[in-house]
Amino acid sequence: MSSLDIVCIGNVVVDAVGIGVQRIPEEGALALFDKVEMHMGGCANNCALALAKLGVKVGLSAKVGADGLGEYSASILSKHGVDLRGLKRSATESTSFSFIMIPESGDRRILHTLGANATFSPADVEPGLFNGVKWVSVNGLALLPALEGEALAKVLRQAKAAGARTAADTAINDRFTAKEWEALLGPSYGLLDVLFPSEVEARALTGESEPRKIVEALKKRGVKIAGVKLGERGSAILTDEGYYEIPIYPVKCTDTLGAGDCFMAGFLAGMVRGMHPREAALLGNATSAHCVQAVGATTGIPKLDAVLDFQKKHPVRAHSH
Repeated sequence: MSSLDIVCIGNVVVDAVGIGVQRIPEEGALALFDKVEMHMGGCANNCALALAKLGVKVGLSAKVGADGLGEYSASILSKHGVDLRGLKRSATESTSFSFIMIPESGDRRILHTLGANATFSPADVEPGLFNGVKWVSVNGLALLPALEGEALAKVLRQAKAAGARTAADTAINDRFTAKEWEALLGPSYGLLDVLFPSEVEARALTGESEPRKIVEALKKRGVKIAGVKLGERGSAILTDEGYYEIPIYPVKCTDTLGAGDCFMAGFLAGMVRGMHPREAALLGNATSAHCVQAVGATTGIPKLDAVLDFQKKHPVRAHSH
């Protein structure tokens, strides 16, 4: 796998996206919505697909079921050029599935089953997977119960031993307490070159509410480059050189699904190209801006040159404080 720039590790999900869902019916009742579309989802899947669309050489380490949805997942990923030598197929668990409800506002609601993602563990990571790889990104933490605590740290140590830099991203899990977040990430903070949770998770795991205090708390725990995704307010990042607030690129939002995963893809694509983290975060915001203009987690992601051209036509600047 020496030809790869990045390996994404984590969850793969098949999404049935219901468009125009305005209400959830009571038991025994029916509500209409406009249409349904099938898309690939899951944080690692989304990040890997977006990276492949951007033109980055990327592989995926994940687990699906030995079922029709697993075959569908593999076919879509392979079609877009994601290296699947790290994809495992479970004979006992089904492929993870979500029903995603999108109202007119575009702010989605999700019903989710973990499926094969529930048992994805370090034992499923192919030996030698990280050899020659520049970055290893673990995506979807909090929805990978067998990849928490020391299990996560084991994978990150393997990546470090192979010479790769490490990144991680979290997923929303409303059941997680601060204590559970600490159990998940505690052994791994010092092994992470980048940690970039969304604001909801970041508040829960740090106990802080202000972006600057959030990233300062993460950096104090050992993360080298600490970030937080702030939705329509952009993102914030703290490096050894300073604190930066990264504005959004204003676009019409159709669907927020996958926006955070596509941000990570753009950010990592920038880091692979040698950008300063603040410039990589701007590229992440620009990639996310393309994501939210189309239905589906990665549908709107173009080639990297198109995103860079978009940035030139709509210039914004990171603000240092």
